[in-house]
Amino acid sequence: MGAIKDGTISGTLPEAKVFAVHYPGYPSSTSRAVETLGGPEAITKVRSSQSNCLELRFRPEDPYSHPAFGELHRCSGFLLKISKKKFSADQNAVASSIMSKCLSKDATSSVPVPCDSESKEVEERNLPEIESTSSNKDKEVQMHKKMLINLYVDIVARVSEAYQFNGMVDYQHVLAVHGDVARRKRRWVEVEPRFEKGGLIDIDLEDLMMLVPPIFSPKNIPEKLVLRPSGLLSSKKKQEAVVQNRWEMDIEPCIAIDFNIEEIPRKVNWEEHIPQGSAHWEWQTVLAKLFDERPIWHKHTLNQRLLEEGLHFGAHQLKRLLFRIAYYFATGPFRLFWIRKGYDPRKDSESRIYQTIDFRVPPPLRSFGNIDTTNELKDRWKEICAFQVFPSKNQTSFQVFDLVDDYIQEEIRKPIEQTTCT
Repeated sequence: MGAIKDGTISGTLPEAKVFAVHYPGYPSSTSRAVETLGGPEAITKVRSSQSNCLELRFRPEDPYSHPAFGELHRCSGFLLKISKKKFSADQNAVASSIMSKCLSKDATSSVPVPCDSESKEVEERNLPEIESTSSNKDKEVQMHKKMLINLYVDIVARVSEAYQFNGMVDYQHVLAVHGDVARRKRRWVEVEPRFEKGGLIDIDLEDLMMLVPPIFSPKNIPEKLVLRPSGLLSSKKKQEAVVQNRWEMDIEPCIAIDFNIEEIPRKVNWEEHIPQGSAHWEWQTVLAKLFDERPIWHKHTLNQRLLEEGLHFGAHQLKRLLFRIAYYFATGPFRLFWIRKGYDPRKDSESRIYQTIDFRVPPPLRSFGNIDTTNELKDRWKEICAFQVFPSKNQTSFQVFDLVDDYIQEEIRKPIEQTTCT
């Protein structure tokens, strides 16, 4: 046993190990807490099995009680036995010297030295003095003021594991079986005389229909939810990064819009705002002709065509030119493909040939020799669409129309089965 001084204790660490249960409540007694955990047999069974889950039922007598589950976690703690002893002020110094003497002997010896005999002598010398002053009230109060309380601690065992209940137990379903049956009987006594003998409902009044509610929540552990922002807001933010001229600020959102939007972006008369004969006029004219040739473009295919025309744009510059005459969906079968403004592929059955298809490189082929990450994807886009080389990315989106394959082209040219795209 060691005395607590300045918030610290000293003693010998025991070899015994125990586990703790962080009980999520205030039980009426220890026996009730053990009962809600299934009793000693259930706890022993959990400890001997490989399962690290301890079940807790707040009402073990009710089979419909919603259980809580405690998971086993490693911890480093000690089980302490704390006791207190009273000493008078003049005897406190003697007790302190005895304890320090015992601790010094314990430090030099591997076997703990018992100090009970010496501490008992101090108690025997102290207690009679306290009892002798009981006759005089003033002296008794004065003596109590001089008394000091010392705390002693025994390290009983090590706490190496603990069960923690981190799940949600904020609800409990209580069946009507716990209600007062007598009150229901009194109600029926008042109602039955109005009917013929036997009553309208010939059932046992004590029989109750026990309907267990559906699961309240599919999750036991609370999780943080990250709500997806509105597609319109994200579209506006992306467009603000592209806009540079005042007239471009009036263009409606056309970048990463929702596929279920009612009206698509309208056509913009860019000819009224760009000086004719300027470089921007020539670039915009080339893009407009490409979208007249084909209403939907994959960005890599579009880059390839612009290179054939002798034009090379950076990513930001190309997006600025495109958002004046085109838009793209964030989701759907045409996601991330640039679509000519004023054209709605959802209402045109011919647009099915421009839909997207994803290709994922199998894991065994991801380190294949033909994959050269030093070359840009757009420089080899034709070879990739012709299945001559592997894509440099593990997942790539293609436009069905761009794939050079006889079977694919034959399939997309088959007769139309539905007139709209949903």
